[in-house]
Amino acid sequence: MYTLLGYLFAVITAGCWTQNSLIYTYLGKRIGSSTVTHMRTWIAFPAAVLLNLIFTGSIIPRNLFTISYLYIGASGLLGFFVADLFIFKAFQHNGARNTMVIMTLSPLFSAAFSWIIFKEVLSPFQITGVFITIGGVVAVILSENSNDGDKPSKIWTLFALTGAVVQAAGMILAKAGLTTEVKPLSANVVRIGFGLGGLILFSLLHRNFISDFTRMRTKRYFYLLTAAALVGPVFGMLLALYAFTWAPVGIVTTLMQLTPVLLLGIDVVYFHKKVPAAAAAGTLIAVAGAGILFLAR
Repeated sequence: MYTLLGYLFAVITAGCWTQNSLIYTYLGKRIGSSTVTHMRTWIAFPAAVLLNLIFTGSIIPRNLFTISYLYIGASGLLGFFVADLFIFKAFQHNGARNTMVIMTLSPLFSAAFSWIIFKEVLSPFQITGVFITIGGVVAVILSENSNDGDKPSKIWTLFALTGAVVQAAGMILAKAGLTTEVKPLSANVVRIGFGLGGLILFSLLHRNFISDFTRMRTKRYFYLLTAAALVGPVFGMLLALYAFTWAPVGIVTTLMQLTPVLLLGIDVVYFHKKVPAAAAAGTLIAVAGAGILFLAR
């Protein structure tokens, strides 16, 4: 039952990333992706602390051993800071489509790391579901009309690949720190806090700390970023941490890659765009793969 719930939480997390990608794309074009990354964490951190206070009665996360702090903190530093820097640079120079294709490899890295570290072995049925789901997502991404123009650069493709590997490593570290005594609510506070620390240092070194705040003076930008921060790093990541507690990392990260499929649905329903045949086929394949993963629990 908990495994199935973990899979469901992973799919809902993909929905959270879908909302985030729309808002971050809009704001990134107006105030810069590094500013968006920095400012969203300032909003997410106090929200995560408040949730922890409400549900655990403590501002500071309790029942975390030193090793748990180190694992979860390193996870936040990798996920909210290092991985995002590589991924956003790849988005900027290689385009969204080329970068997202590389990012679909992240579940494979997660499954490999999980097998090495936690001895989590996926069944042939589960492995089939992972590859079918990833294949469907890639088909959806490649079917989109691309305005990126140039062929992807090797250096920025390497950036995307590095981001995928670092993101997978961050997920593995998060799972390593989630012992039975550690509540995901508390883990999320530590994770976002360490990520914020890295981003503060980065913005100070690049002398963007003050300017990042001044760029958020427009109320519309602030409200949109607040919505994204609450839905993504706070709610979405909290669900992901619960999912990692209950289900194999490789499957959870695969289901979290369904964002491009969900974005296609928004294009059809909200923007009334026509769906290419390849995209429709990719959606069916991805859904079929996700169905296999649910059945293979």
